[in-house]
Amino acid sequence: MSHTQAFAGRGGLLDGLFSNYADAKVEHFRRRIFSKTVRDLEKLDDLQLADIGVQRDQIKRCAYESVYNNKPYRQ
Repeated sequence: MSHTQAFAGRGGLLDGLFSNYADAKVEHFRRRIFSKTVRDLEKLDDLQLADIGVQRDQIKRCAYESVYNNKPYRQ
Protein backbone atom coordinates (compact mmCIF):
# COMPACT_ATOMS: atom_id res chain seq x y z
CA MET A 1 0.00 0.00 0.00
CA SER A 2 1.47 3.32 -0.96
CA HIS A 3 0.77 6.54 0.78
CA THR A 4 0.62 9.84 -0.99
CA GLN A 5 0.97 13.14 0.65
CA ALA A 6 -0.47 16.30 -0.79
CA PHE A 7 1.82 19.26 -0.61
CA ALA A 8 0.19 22.63 -0.29
CA GLY A 9 2.78 25.11 -1.37
CA ARG A 10 3.15 28.11 0.84
CA GLY A 11 3.15 31.35 -0.99
CA GLY A 12 5.94 33.62 0.00
CA LEU A 13 6.11 37.38 -0.06
CA LEU A 14 7.12 37.46 -3.72
CA ASP A 15 4.19 35.25 -4.77
CA GLY A 16 1.77 37.80 -3.35
CA LEU A 17 3.61 40.70 -4.95
CA PHE A 18 3.66 39.06 -8.37
CA SER A 19 -0.02 38.18 -8.06
CA ASN A 20 -0.92 41.76 -7.14
CA TYR A 21 1.23 43.08 -9.97
CA ALA A 22 -0.43 40.75 -12.47
CA ASP A 23 -3.90 41.78 -11.28
CA ALA A 24 -2.97 45.45 -11.61
CA LYS A 25 -1.61 44.90 -15.13
CA VAL A 26 -4.82 43.13 -16.18
CA GLU A 27 -6.95 45.94 -14.75
CA HIS A 28 -4.80 48.57 -16.47
CA PHE A 29 -5.12 46.69 -19.77
CA ARG A 30 -8.91 46.43 -19.38
CA ARG A 31 -9.21 50.17 -18.65
CA ARG A 32 -7.21 50.99 -21.78
CA ILE A 33 -9.37 48.68 -23.91
CA PHE A 34 -12.55 50.12 -22.36
CA SER A 35 -11.44 53.70 -23.09
CA LYS A 36 -10.47 52.83 -26.66
CA THR A 37 -13.75 51.00 -27.23
CA VAL A 38 -15.77 54.00 -25.99
CA ARG A 39 -13.76 56.40 -28.18
CA ASP A 40 -14.17 54.19 -31.24
CA LEU A 41 -17.91 53.76 -30.72
CA GLU A 42 -18.40 57.49 -30.16
CA LYS A 43 -16.79 58.15 -33.56
CA LEU A 44 -19.49 56.14 -35.33
CA ASP A 45 -22.61 57.83 -36.67
CA ASP A 46 -26.09 56.81 -35.52
CA LEU A 47 -26.71 54.55 -38.52
CA GLN A 48 -23.50 52.61 -37.93
CA LEU A 49 -24.34 52.27 -34.24
CA ALA A 50 -27.83 51.01 -35.16
CA ASP A 51 -26.21 48.41 -37.44
CA ILE A 52 -24.34 46.90 -34.49
CA GLY A 53 -27.29 47.30 -32.12
CA VAL A 54 -25.95 50.06 -29.87
CA GLN A 55 -27.78 53.24 -28.96
CA ARG A 56 -25.64 56.33 -28.49
CA ASP A 57 -26.68 56.75 -24.85
CA GLN A 58 -25.72 53.13 -24.14
CA ILE A 59 -22.15 53.26 -25.49
CA LYS A 60 -20.40 53.16 -22.13
CA ARG A 61 -22.62 50.38 -20.80
CA CYS A 62 -22.10 48.26 -23.93
CA ALA A 63 -18.34 48.87 -23.87
CA TYR A 64 -18.18 47.93 -20.17
CA GLU A 65 -20.16 44.73 -20.73
CA SER A 66 -17.97 43.84 -23.69
CA VAL A 67 -14.63 44.47 -21.96
CA TYR A 68 -15.37 43.30 -18.42
CA ASN A 69 -18.05 40.64 -18.95
CA ASN A 70 -17.17 39.33 -22.44
CA LYS A 71 -20.62 40.11 -23.81
CA PRO A 72 -20.92 41.08 -27.46
CA TYR A 73 -22.64 44.27 -28.56
CA ARG A 74 -25.51 42.41 -30.16
CA GLN A 75 -27.70 40.39 -27.83
